[in-house]
Amino acid sequence: MSAVQQWLQGPQDYEAGRQLYEQLGRNAVLKRTLSHGPTAYNRSALREELAKLATLPFVPLVTVALSPLGPRPAPAAAHPDATRELLLGLEKQWKPLYKEASFLQSQLEHAKDNQARCTTSHAILDKMEQVQALWDAGDYVREHGQLPPAPVAVAPPVLDLTDAVAVLKRRNNLRAQISKQARNAERAGEVAAWRAEVEALDDVLKTLNK
Repeated sequence: MSAVQQWLQGPQDYEAGRQLYEQLGRNAVLKRTLSHGPTAYNRSALREELAKLATLPFVPLVTVALSPLGPRPAPAAAHPDATRELLLGLEKQWKPLYKEASFLQSQLEHAKDNQARCTTSHAILDKMEQVQALWDAGDYVREHGQLPPAPVAVAPPVLDLTDAVAVLKRRNNLRAQISKQARNAERAGEVAAWRAEVEALDDVLKTLNK
């Protein structure tokens, strides 16, 4: 049995698995991500990538010392019906996002230039932020048996259109967001609104700088 298969069939200690992927894996970006510690995303990504390695015709035997592992989170099926339904609902939301992020990550090495790579990287981060939020909600459900309370909406500060510094800062922030999300079809509406606001702010700045 290979070390990878042994890890998959065992308690799946994070650091031991990370060391395995460090030696056998080929995705440098993922290696850097995994080095940041055992977050929910990192554990899932590590398990998925090692499972892929285990299907290869030959995986060199690597000896990795396994450290003691604490109790693993109970699967959804082990929870009461109401909690299980909440967890399954969250799972249906994060799995497609995670799949999209994984696909985008696999495309990074094929990016035609740095601009395309940057755009893809931002798209991955956006999707994984959503996935992480859903995973965090799942952790809350496991602990409390209910979804976390909705965040309190805070009205954005009113922009002082007579303050050139504030207007310039807002415009530059919008430009950064446009650059980041320009190729994200899911946020095309927001990008269009940001561009319209940038044009309006440019007009305001011209007036203030007269």
